[in-house]
Amino acid sequence: MENKKRLLVVLAGLLHDTGKLLERGEVFKEARTDDTYLAFCPKARKGGYPTHMHVTHTRAFCDWLEERFDCLRNTPDKSWKDWCAGHHLAEGGSEAAVIRISDRLSSSERDEGTHYQKDIHRKTLLEPVLERVRLEGHEDCLRTRYRYPLRPLTSDRESVFPIRGEDLHINGRSPGLKEMKGAEGAVSDPSGWSHLIADDTSLIVDAYRELGEGLIKDIQNLSENHGKDMVLPDLLICLMTLLEKYTASVPSATNVRHPDISLFDHLRTTAAIAQALYLYREEKEEQHTVLPEDDDIPRWLLVCGDFSGIQKFIYNLSSKGAAKGLRGRSFYVGHFCRICSDYLLNKLGLHRAALLYNSGGKFYLLIPSHLKKKLYEVRAEVNHWLLERFRGDVFFGLGIAEVTAPMFSQGKMNDAWETAALDLERDRQQKFRERLADVSFFAPQTGDNPAKHCRVCGSNRDLKERERDGEKILRCDSCHEMEMIGKNITDTAALFIFRGTKEEGIRIRTAAALSAERFFFIEKLKTAYLLIPEDSLHILKNITSPGECIFFGKYADMNFAKLHLPNAAVSFLHIGKWEKNRCIHENGDPWDFEDYAKKSQGISRMGILRMDVDNLGMVFIKGLHFPERKNKGWGAVSGKKPMASISRMVTLSRQLNLFFSGYLPRILENGEFDRCQIIYAGGDDLFIIGSWHQLPDLAEKIRSEFREFCCMNPVFSISGGLHLQGGKYPVYKGAQMAGEAEKKAKILREEWDIAQNFMHKDAFCFLAPIAWEDYEKAKEIRGFLEKEMVKNRGFPAYLSRMIAGNKVLAQHRSREKNLSPAEAWRDIVYESWRWRTAYHLRRRYGKDEDMIKQWTETLFPKDGEERSKIPVHAWLEMPVRWTEFLNRKS
Repeated sequence: MENKKRLLVVLAGLLHDTGKLLERGEVFKEARTDDTYLAFCPKARKGGYPTHMHVTHTRAFCDWLEERFDCLRNTPDKSWKDWCAGHHLAEGGSEAAVIRISDRLSSSERDEGTHYQKDIHRKTLLEPVLERVRLEGHEDCLRTRYRYPLRPLTSDRESVFPIRGEDLHINGRSPGLKEMKGAEGAVSDPSGWSHLIADDTSLIVDAYRELGEGLIKDIQNLSENHGKDMVLPDLLICLMTLLEKYTASVPSATNVRHPDISLFDHLRTTAAIAQALYLYREEKEEQHTVLPEDDDIPRWLLVCGDFSGIQKFIYNLSSKGAAKGLRGRSFYVGHFCRICSDYLLNKLGLHRAALLYNSGGKFYLLIPSHLKKKLYEVRAEVNHWLLERFRGDVFFGLGIAEVTAPMFSQGKMNDAWETAALDLERDRQQKFRERLADVSFFAPQTGDNPAKHCRVCGSNRDLKERERDGEKILRCDSCHEMEMIGKNITDTAALFIFRGTKEEGIRIRTAAALSAERFFFIEKLKTAYLLIPEDSLHILKNITSPGECIFFGKYADMNFAKLHLPNAAVSFLHIGKWEKNRCIHENGDPWDFEDYAKKSQGISRMGILRMDVDNLGMVFIKGLHFPERKNKGWGAVSGKKPMASISRMVTLSRQLNLFFSGYLPRILENGEFDRCQIIYAGGDDLFIIGSWHQLPDLAEKIRSEFREFCCMNPVFSISGGLHLQGGKYPVYKGAQMAGEAEKKAKILREEWDIAQNFMHKDAFCFLAPIAWEDYEKAKEIRGFLEKEMVKNRGFPAYLSRMIAGNKVLAQHRSREKNLSPAEAWRDIVYESWRWRTAYHLRRRYGKDEDMIKQWTETLFPKDGEERSKIPVHAWLEMPVRWTEFLNRKS
């Protein structure tokens, strides 16, 4: 019963403000005149009329939901609906207090400056928190100009990207967003206020109605399929999936200066806080209905879980036939992290509502503090298995921070984020410490054959001869499993996860008529997963065992009515994965690494591109301090206020992850990049392979789109490194070298002392490091040289010799004068290469003054007229070699 009550508390937290969407879209509007529902509304101090009318819609929705699922209809205790709708009333029992407190702690992110204008909730759109983030050295953001359209969440650009207010349209029409200059004329400086409200409320109401009705229709479809037999934990996950789809673009609060928190993120953080608070109060037998303002009891723990060594596992491959293994390992790792976080929560007796973030081999949980000891015990179990499975290459680290109520209410969750990160770093320095007391940990490993090794990863354990591409080769069990995943993932549209014994999992596979190579089992975690191909999705209706079905790609953008729904939890996942119709042979087999190299333009090379967001850790720790105003939010700016609430931090994490995991694969659908494949994209980084000649432009496109996604906010930048290699070169070495190139890009501005502040990076390393602002200039030089390669290769050949000479000269000058590399390049700006180049230009172009002028302005800009961040002669190697490689015949 206690477990059931905990789940009902989570349900109440998850649904408590759904009425905001339904009220704005006029769904269940008859509830506004029903005395039963009006009883949940607080009364105004003056006049005694009901306020917070959205709770009537919430309660009507709860009644509607209950009638459609037996797991709710047959629950004797109906008070969960009262907790859900009555969170604005100072009454009710302990559970009602939990929801009320959790709602307040979650919503404490809202700015000062509340106001009311008639129908303001039907005139306001969601503001991107991405536009507001600022770090040291950046001007405060007092006005915002971008808004999210009211659309169901998909991976489409129109859904993912915020849009400038004047360009935003709903169903082809503009809602007429205009600046409202404050509340009752109380703003001392109207130019610092930009609450965009719509002239045409009918468009906004229609958009809200479409979202609300879409949510209702999908729940109705779920109930028609499995309303009688769906269990409450699975129903909760389905509701979380649908609430993200239909409320991620909906502002939680509209009567605030900056409505930048989505309703979905407010709902899920309320559920997370409530679950942990309820369990803590049960454990400590707390009964109070409010928390004191100065309450310093750490009732919650913010847990950061991280799997270090994952990249080594992914890239530890030889070249022959490694493409299948690489994509299999990447997919396995991404879902292994999800499976491990679920295993951890299950062992702790928590619902997935506690999971705040999961991507890139890292996850964050919010759990009750009394479970700390149990948390480390479960972690020890997982690490024991990891040690056996990966021989110590992969380690499950934990970082923990205690959280008190004031940290929520005062916007100081960034402190917890930082504490957890530091604790994680300490934990990484003591890997497997819980095993050190076990003597067997130090015993020599036996049973391996040192004379034989796996042809893929080099391991000498669990070896068997297996056939691949017509020949038998020695492979370990792990590499064989990864290749089977890689082989089958290209046409996989859904993943079904089952928790139980292997025999039970095999029975599910047999009932679903799937081949054995689409079934995988993790013994220690008692978890099986099935890769469901696109042409077999109909078999999902045959699966009646409890579990979870995760839909990918285009299926993650669909409504429930268009999907075959199993009697299980259903969730959507946008992941950057290998696409089956790209980079394949005529017989349908996917390319191997050598194919990417052979199909390149010019030199035969495969490219490895790695990129990630700059300073993201600092953004979470320092970037969510916003301007604070006098006069309760309506006066002049008087300083900065910490606004790093839990809702705002998970909103930012979710939005960034959606760009990489959801939208990035859409970029590759462009025909310009038809020889590229995503190995990994999610969180804040990416790993892409392809024919090398397409990757520089792809990197530029990603950077351009990312800037637009971030509302052109200078705080957000992305740096990358591109490495070229032959098709037979070990991919793990190539991955390392691409990583080294990325590091060179990130320190470029610091080395040249051109950073706007100490955190400014924003660069790219391809053949040579270059600031992104100079990339367009490099392309222009490449264009000049392309014409030369057709007519006369003498001048490009001279430039190559000149560059080689300058590199030697710069190194010599650096040693001679004890200069940094950047200072040495600046020191040789007027050396002999300059007049020699001028001579060669005149000799090459003769009387063609226009071409001579173009080259002269590019290579020898006058002081104050430089068009590049870094002197061109220092990075000229990049466009020269780029052109040479494009035109090389072999």
